[in-house]
Amino acid sequence: PAGLKRQTDEHLALTVLNHWDEIPRVGCKLVPEHVETRPLLNPDKPGIEQGRIEMWVDMFPMDTPAPGPAIDISPRKPKRYELRVIIWNTDEVILEDDDYFTGEKSSDIFVRGWLKGQQEDKQDTDVHYHSLTGEGNFNWRFVFPFDYLMAEEKIVISKKESMFSWDETEYKIPPRLTMQVWDADHFSADDFLGAIELDLNRFPRGAKTAKQCSLDMIRNEQELPTISIFKQKRVKGWWPFVARDENDEMELTGKVEAELHLLTAEEAEKSPVGLGRNEPDPLEKPNRPDTSLMWFLGPLKSIRYFIWHNYRWLILKALGLLLLLLMLGLFLYSIPGYLVKKILGA
Repeated sequence: PAGLKRQTDEHLALTVLNHWDEIPRVGCKLVPEHVETRPLLNPDKPGIEQGRIEMWVDMFPMDTPAPGPAIDISPRKPKRYELRVIIWNTDEVILEDDDYFTGEKSSDIFVRGWLKGQQEDKQDTDVHYHSLTGEGNFNWRFVFPFDYLMAEEKIVISKKESMFSWDETEYKIPPRLTMQVWDADHFSADDFLGAIELDLNRFPRGAKTAKQCSLDMIRNEQELPTISIFKQKRVKGWWPFVARDENDEMELTGKVEAELHLLTAEEAEKSPVGLGRNEPDPLEKPNRPDTSLMWFLGPLKSIRYFIWHNYRWLILKALGLLLLLLMLGLFLYSIPGYLVKKILGA
């Protein structure tokens, strides 16, 4: 209702301090304080408050020594950082599409990333087309600048609550990096495949190889040793992508090889980098297999890769057996002539 002051955390804390002596065992008498609240007025608008100012007033007797210097109790200022995330590769990403020519499963893979609270600044890799094995090669860099309060372990974001707001509202949220894997579609919405969210203050160390990366890194996260990017500064490894199936069970939907590098704003300014594979400090273009091309760009190459990938051991065994039969046939063909020559003494 109009005219009533809204209870705040400050009022609640002040009430607790005023009754601190009533708390069992730890309670004691505290030095009383005095908070003055005064309205702010403008002579051009008499009688209309333009806001209020609250002051914490300390009063000291004149016959005591002068108090010490004033203590700066202004809020801590966040420090500017830059998080650089390089998506190197993916592996074992689930295959969503059925190939029109062969019926082989495939996926057009890309990875998306953002920091929590900054979804509007999400960044995507390019697309690794027609992956037949769930492997994707990217060499793609994301760059996320942010303000961080080390003492509170929170990212500070200032933005307007709505388009009609005059001033920005400050939010403090945990520093969490989200990475998602998607299947790109040309004529419909992209398909979400899986995701992983890393708390930058405490997340499991990445596996050294894709084979060692498993769902246990998520299921047993509380039991595994964790690292902080604010202490480690740079880390590289494999992490699992997960999603919920129709039974709400967690399933492995892929793996991502990523590198996280944290710099202060000053360090980032001294060694700038570009987004994606752009200058400065560009990343090399990935060496993708021939099937990265769509069928209409290279159908014969894709068919060749499809046959070799699925039947290479059968082809090698058949070639070995054919070579053995050929050698046996040559032996049987030449042995009669050799025996005749021996009998005739030639």
